[in-house]
Amino acid sequence: MKKRSPLRGMAIAFFVIALSFWNFSRLTGSECIRTIHIVILLTAGAGIGVFLTNFFLWIRTRSDKKDF
Repeated sequence: MKKRSPLRGMAIAFFVIALSFWNFSRLTGSECIRTIHIVILLTAGAGIGVFLTNFFLWIRTRSDKKDF
C-alpha cells in the first residue's frame, strides 16, 4: 500500500483552519456565546491538531531520509 504524504494532510488542515477562522470572524453577536461559536472553535482546534501532527510527521520523515 502506498504511503500518503503528510503535506496533503497539512494542506487540508490549513484549509479547515482558515475557513473556520473566516467564519468565526464573520459571526455577529459577540456579547453572548452561541452554539455555532463553540462548534467553529472546536473545528478550528481539531484542524490545528491535525496540522501539527502532520507537520511533526513530515519533519520526522524528512530527517529519516537524510540519515542514510
